Amino acid sequence: MQRNRITLALLTIAISGIVSCKSNKSGIAIPKDASVAVQVSTSSLTSKVSWEEIKQNEWFKKLYNEETDSLGKKIMENPASTGIDLKADLAFFIKKQNQGGYMAFEGGVQDAAAFEAFTTKVNKGGKVVKEGDVNVLATGLKSLVAWTNSRFIYIMDMPMATASARLNNSNPGSYEPFSFKTDSLQKFAVELFDLKGSDNLANDDRFAALTKEAGDIHYWVNAAQYDNALGGYLSMLKLNVLFEGNAYGATISFDNGKITMKSKSWYNKELKELMKKYAGGKVSEATINRIPSKNVVAAFAFKYPPEGLRDLIKLLGVDGLVNSFFSGVGYSTDEFIKANNGDMLIAVTDFEMKSRSITMEGPDGKPMTIEGGAPSPNANVLVATSVNDKPAFDKLFGILQSKAQEFQPYTKDIHFKLNNEWFAAGNSPEQVTSFLSGGNNNFEFTKRISGKAFGGYINIQQLLKTATAAATDSSAKAALDASINMWQDVYMISGGEENGAYTAEGEINLVDKNTNSLKQLNKYLDTITKIVSPKRNPYDAQVNLKYSDPAALSLAALEPALH
Repeated sequence: MQRNRITLALLTIAISGIVSCKSNKSGIAIPKDASVAVQVSTSSLTSKVSWEEIKQNEWFKKLYNEETDSLGKKIMENPASTGIDLKADLAFFIKKQNQGGYMAFEGGVQDAAAFEAFTTKVNKGGKVVKEGDVNVLATGLKSLVAWTNSRFIYIMDMPMATASARLNNSNPGSYEPFSFKTDSLQKFAVELFDLKGSDNLANDDRFAALTKEAGDIHYWVNAAQYDNALGGYLSMLKLNVLFEGNAYGATISFDNGKITMKSKSWYNKELKELMKKYAGGKVSEATINRIPSKNVVAAFAFKYPPEGLRDLIKLLGVDGLVNSFFSGVGYSTDEFIKANNGDMLIAVTDFEMKSRSITMEGPDGKPMTIEGGAPSPNANVLVATSVNDKPAFDKLFGILQSKAQEFQPYTKDIHFKLNNEWFAAGNSPEQVTSFLSGGNNNFEFTKRISGKAFGGYINIQQLLKTATAAATDSSAKAALDASINMWQDVYMISGGEENGAYTAEGEINLVDKNTNSLKQLNKYLDTITKIVSPKRNPYDAQVNLKYSDPAALSLAALEPALH
């Protein structure tokens, strides 16, 4: 139960750290081979939302009122009482270590004496041991807190099963991943306090480039570590090229009226050469504007080089499998590449909440139709791809028609047609025909998602308004109304190559353009909690019967807000 109090404290510290007013680098140490790392830059979150504003939220008040432990209340009133430096950056990471793995949360210490008093109090009976200038206190059999005068690290065991270990086990069904105890975790924690510069992720040029991007949160994934976890089995098919040497990162910013994410991807030599060779494709405005309905709730468009597929499947070592698949249906990889021109469009339109009829066998053995029922989502979905060589696509079209017949009734609602320029398929025959006839609807979102190799758009407002019109429950309608006043739409585009990394951008737009999105999220969370919490009281009562630890009760009270 003591770990729950630590969890509550760290949750409070994390939130308050995000809303701190200044930044003071605390020597964050992240191993360069961490699988996942998240760094919160508190300086970029200056004045976006205050702790006092958070304390006014319904979920916080409920959490506070149900907290019976005086220390828990003190932490919630003033997180600085823990001795943690709320102006220093925070970091979280996961690392595979030999046969197992661990996760760590770290930050700065403002007052070492206060931090020790806080840590020992929530772990009654725990003993602080010293290893050099590092203090260590076990918080469980597989977790501990270590700290110095300037930094703290909360570290816990995180077993990571490897494919090779599982397959080599004589009884895979009884296999359990290797687990670290506190003696090993203590060794890892102490090493982190003295991590060499060459072993620190901060000295990886790619991660350094990521963290130079202005933003609130930086997220990092080392793909090579996933390849290691699979024990080299991917190399048998050369699929390791998708992981080895590759890394991905993103910067998240809470700006006025929107939440933005800018991502960077770094690829190994083989993938980079392939991407450079076939770069330059751009989605055209004409392709997007062919969508035959004005009521578009989502659209995704791609421009890819078909001839690049041949090099990719060879690089991955799956050309034999692909060729075998195509030959099995009387086709070939070369014919597929020849048939396609590389434009692809997916559109979701005319979204509605619709009552459905169900046809089933009646008592007399004859079909019986039941009308009505609760409205469920319904929309038209269209998929289209451009044609390069008509004879080659005619052959593919014939194969699709024969396969569609084989998989009836699953394909009975799918309609597809082909002309000299496009192949289109969808659940609306009228839309399929209309798309092939051509058109130019001049959508407002077209310019935002065209001109790149990929573009995407989602109309959140339309989805929410349609769902609200069909809502009958008062609480559901109130929550949907609050969401309509909050969310507007989403845009996604690829950005191409820039300084050795391939970039992409995503943007979630809010209705209020003048207030920073973090402040808006805080208010929205409070509004939704006020609506949802009364509905969850029976559940909360069950939780209260199950748990007796005050911090556990507090976390249970927080759950409606998290939902």
